[in-house]
Amino acid sequence: MQSRHLLATFSVLVISLLLLQLSNFAMAAPVLKLDRSVYTPFDRMVITLTDSSLNTDSRVVETVQVTVSGPATSERVTLRETESSSGVFRADIRFTPDPSRYLGDMQARRDDGITVSYRADAENVLTETAFIEYHEATASFDKASYQIADTAMIRVTDRDAGINPDTPDVVSVKIWSDTDTIGLTMALRETDRNTGIFEESLLFTTIDVSSGNRLKVSDGDTVSMSYLDNTLPAPANLSADGIYTLETKTVVATTIFGKFIPSTQRAPAAEPVLVNSFGEKVSQVLTGEQLLIQSEVTNSQSKKQPFAYIVQVKDSEGITVSLSWVTSELPPGESLKVAQSWLPSTPGNYSIEIFVWESLTNPTALSPTRTVSVQVIR
Repeated sequence: MQSRHLLATFSVLVISLLLLQLSNFAMAAPVLKLDRSVYTPFDRMVITLTDSSLNTDSRVVETVQVTVSGPATSERVTLRETESSSGVFRADIRFTPDPSRYLGDMQARRDDGITVSYRADAENVLTETAFIEYHEATASFDKASYQIADTAMIRVTDRDAGINPDTPDVVSVKIWSDTDTIGLTMALRETDRNTGIFEESLLFTTIDVSSGNRLKVSDGDTVSMSYLDNTLPAPANLSADGIYTLETKTVVATTIFGKFIPSTQRAPAAEPVLVNSFGEKVSQVLTGEQLLIQSEVTNSQSKKQPFAYIVQVKDSEGITVSLSWVTSELPPGESLKVAQSWLPSTPGNYSIEIFVWESLTNPTALSPTRTVSVQVIR
């Protein structure tokens, strides 16, 4: 009986020692984390340290310090226990590209590296590193087309534009239509603090002038929005103040008011035909005979449509032997026969391709590519 009691006591002692070792092991493994790996120069960094060994008094909310270092400065930051006995310590630090112009705790600029370090004991130092970067902005409408009773939601996403991480910021965009090319300047408000997402609603009118957030449009108009991004990622060069970039980028988004017509159906071209100078269809193509490659282009929209009609002729090896074009404009709903000349000089098999683009400088296709094969004989 006594030996059984001694055995039980010994087992309890062993289990207690194992639990103590496990506890010591857990306390010897603190964890340091940052809420992001990439920040902007106007961001807020949240630092979290989990270290149960620092929880020396379960009745008290305790503190610990870490070091935050960047190229310009180094700061000692005090982390506060999230609650008594949690062993989790947290604090945040606000960045600013220029402390003399913007509020913040520590200077940080694009391409900087920021390191947070914590000395766990005499031999171990935990470190976490994040980087300061700029991001390219995007702009968008929430729908591909709108009707008169619709409300459009316009959005700009630009993490770098949130210069105050404590309150929502505002950015400015330009909005215009084919009917009102002057358009509006609108302020978009950040959806919440430090989100980098800016939104506002846009209304439409076909009668009144543009004002406020109401844009004058006509059926078939393209509605456009532009936003100027002056905080670009590398390799864009920083300005002398180290905040904005010398290079800028205009970000554009478009939508349609009225019936949505896919771009390749806005001015479709009919299948091309070969005609002579009298407009008569040619059934046999001879070398040295002047031909016209003709197609009928139709504007399927309720607005005028400028276009470029492009004709490319390739030989049997895929080499371009002729490339020509003509530009014109179609009134709403009308058709036009357009043609380009070709003088075949060598017999063989040829492929003729027809393209209809917005313009020579804007290769948006207004029609599917049309192709016809031709055999030229002597």
